[in-house]
Amino acid sequence: MSSTQAATGRVYGHIPGYPVGSTFKTKEELWRAGVHVQRQAGIHGDASENGGAFSICLSEGYEDNIDSGERIIYVGSGGQDRNGDQVTDQSFDHLPNRALQLSCETKRPVRVVRGKNETSFYSPPEGYRYDGLYVVDEAYMKRGKKGFQMCTFKLRRIQEEGMGPIPTRRLLTSKKLQKIARGK
Repeated sequence: MSSTQAATGRVYGHIPGYPVGSTFKTKEELWRAGVHVQRQAGIHGDASENGGAFSICLSEGYEDNIDSGERIIYVGSGGQDRNGDQVTDQSFDHLPNRALQLSCETKRPVRVVRGKNETSFYSPPEGYRYDGLYVVDEAYMKRGKKGFQMCTFKLRRIQEEGMGPIPTRRLLTSKKLQKIARGK
């Protein structure tokens, strides 16, 4: 792999120098590292015939995403207005979605980055974290919570030697907070 490929993030697999668990304060740091070079979009990929997705970033963009740590249901991109509201169906003709669909066909690994997300047990409390390589097992259309057709992808984490579990955020319930306050 050339240093240009790594710098542009156009790599299927890990980026040298950034092991699983690497953290980044901002999207700009992710971009500079080449781990995920899209500053806004959640999918970075190549939709050409021999392409696929290089990376995805899970954050607070789509309510239909389901993050179960080792397995992810990820919704593609497109169909949102300037306010981030879903206003139309998505399509596999949209280039980022096509790239992720190609990854399903080729089984090339996709880097997964998690960003802060109040509803995800697996997201970091701040910034972004590189959580390893995943394979896209399925790509299909599904009606989303807002009633629009969404490009939907099932991803599964690739187990690698020496890789630990995905860090989790410990969610404090009011019951746990009361126990802490009582010193128990």
